[in-house]
Amino acid sequence: MNLTRKLSTLTLAVSAMLPFSAFCQRTLYVSPEGSGSQFTAGHPGNLEQAVAGATKGTVIYLKGGIYHLPKTLHIEGLSDITFSSTPGEQALISGGRRITGWTSAGNGIYQAKIPAGTSFRQLYVNGEMAVRARTPNRQHPQDYGPYNRIQRFDEQNKTVRVLANEVPQVKKPREVELVINQHWYQSRVRIDNYTTDKDTAVITVQEPERKVLFGMTGNKMLWPQKPYYLENAREFLDQENEWYLDREAGILYYKPARGKKSARLEIVAPVLETLVQVSGTEEKPVQNILFKNIHFSYSNWLMPDSAGSILTQGAQLRGQNMPNLPGLLQVEFARNFELNGCTVHAAGANGVVFSRGVWNSRLVHNHIHEISANAIVIDTYKKANPPQTLQCRNNLVAQNLIEHIGLHYTNGMGLIASCVAGLVIEHNEIRYGRYTGMQIGNHYGDKSSGTQDNLIRYNNIHHVMLLHDDGGAIYTLSNQKGTQIYSNWIHDYTKCGWADNYPVNGVFLDNNSAFITVKDNVFTNLPNVDHLKENKGTKVHDNVFINNESQDEHIKKNAGIKTSGR
Repeated sequence: MNLTRKLSTLTLAVSAMLPFSAFCQRTLYVSPEGSGSQFTAGHPGNLEQAVAGATKGTVIYLKGGIYHLPKTLHIEGLSDITFSSTPGEQALISGGRRITGWTSAGNGIYQAKIPAGTSFRQLYVNGEMAVRARTPNRQHPQDYGPYNRIQRFDEQNKTVRVLANEVPQVKKPREVELVINQHWYQSRVRIDNYTTDKDTAVITVQEPERKVLFGMTGNKMLWPQKPYYLENAREFLDQENEWYLDREAGILYYKPARGKKSARLEIVAPVLETLVQVSGTEEKPVQNILFKNIHFSYSNWLMPDSAGSILTQGAQLRGQNMPNLPGLLQVEFARNFELNGCTVHAAGANGVVFSRGVWNSRLVHNHIHEISANAIVIDTYKKANPPQTLQCRNNLVAQNLIEHIGLHYTNGMGLIASCVAGLVIEHNEIRYGRYTGMQIGNHYGDKSSGTQDNLIRYNNIHHVMLLHDDGGAIYTLSNQKGTQIYSNWIHDYTKCGWADNYPVNGVFLDNNSAFITVKDNVFTNLPNVDHLKENKGTKVHDNVFINNESQDEHIKKNAGIKTSGR
């Protein structure tokens, strides 16, 4: 079979799924206040009870309103189930809680009592992420600048030196986080203590992240002049739209815009790490689970509170024996899963995660935004040549609007896929991210990793790479025979002034990328950006580049979202 026919067959395999209506249907209605046992439109029941009682072919209609989940909703051992907003209504599944009871704390700052010991790392005001109190204050909405500069990493004593006048005196220094941008890394380390030496502050950071930070000796990661800021102290709360949580006292502080009162704003704190977990087993995957026209909002992730976070590209933990970053919506061991016409919003870590063993599944016509790390993650198993039962295979990501990503963990991406096969990524718009638009492949060896036959086509990618360097709109790692990158429109970004000294690129074939075809892509308005780059010093070979120099208006017009599908 020739390559063209093979790829066409893969595309058909992704698209030709068993229709959800092919089974005898049972219809259940639920509502946020539902408590009855009839599950009818007039007497709806409870969402969790409906899931517990669902059988093959069940359609669960969610009546309009907000469903405040008390815990993660688990979809396990079920097949042929549809979840949909009731036609003409809009359901929102929330993992957050609205904060009320605001009183004045003076100087334009308001405070609200919350249960002592409560923790969250993001706060949302009218659906948008507010700024955790920091110094220097954030002024720029895209690169989050300005920053201060590291004076020196003292590798012998494992301390960080900065200018003393950049470190204000605070009552709770061990709650303060030092946030450093290092090429494609973001390091968030908790301060243990600091001393002053003339005009220098000498910062010691807490373990375990201290060991990880000072283990990054390559790629000039510990050179001076890295941009940094300090975050999370009451003393830093001096600018509109900043907030600070005193966890010990159980008091949340927020400074709204002038003329606004906190009581009149919808202020929401995330609670749950994952809202919905869809799980089969390696031996018996779940099948034919559909979510349609549902909003999912507000997830939490607290690991950095106790261990910091040293994150390499795609917000992946480095050197820390911790689980992968969670998804607001997570799927594992599934066949023919579909998320269609939904909104995924306000994730404290990742948005949608296909962790392992997901086949023939679709993310289509969705809006994924206000994401702390990555919008979409496919394959968290991440081992080369995984068994077929563990690999994510023949999935489709199409017609999605993915925007405002990497809001907290700034090297997050629109999509990162590791050792995947037959993945089709087409007709998406990806915009407003501080690092790479999408990454395909995640293995550094020169031999085959099982990453192969992926199609990246007809995507509209712009306003990415807004902060970091050494990435691009489309980025690859790994030997991945049969992968094609074609007819994408990449435009309107440049290298940020706060970025480090590595290039910013359009399509970037990095370490061990091999047997990839790059053709008919259009690059527009990209000053100081390398349109095409191969990292030749890292066993990159046998890639083909064809006709990537035009301004073909047909390619521009055809790229991105074509139909709403909702």
